[in-house]
Formats: sequence, C-alpha cells, structure tokens
Amino acid sequence: MKILIVEDDKIIARQLKVELEKWQYQVALIEDFTKVIEEFKAFEPHLVLMDIGLPAFNGYHWCQQIRQFSK
Repeated sequence: MKILIVEDDKIIARQLKVELEKWQYQVALIEDFTKVIEEFKAFEPHLVLMDIGLPAFNGYHWCQQIRQFSK
C-alpha cells in the first residue's frame, strides 16, 4: 500500500514515515506544498495523511483539489 504524507512539521512527517515503513508501507513525503497535486499524480497513493494547518493553502483546499482530480 502506498501512503502519501503531507505535513509541514518535519519531525512529525519523518516519524510517521519511519513507523509506517516498519509495517512495509511505501511512503512518500511532500515537503514542497505547491506540488501536492503533481506528487499525488506521480506517486498514485492509496491513502493520503494530510495536515489541515499547512502554510499558504490548508489541507482542506488540497483535499478538494485531489478529489476533483481523482474522479
């Protein structure tokens, strides 16, 4: 299973990645929040873990964008 993590706190993001990889998940982190859609398209995750309090656009905005694209 592929999991995409969108989190602006690098410590939290890296800890999530480490823990999920222990369970054999493929994990990608997004650190450039202007490229959420591009990363989503490229990685094709089964699950997205999204922080709602992101800089510039919040997580709700990106969820709406992903839903429109993935339909």
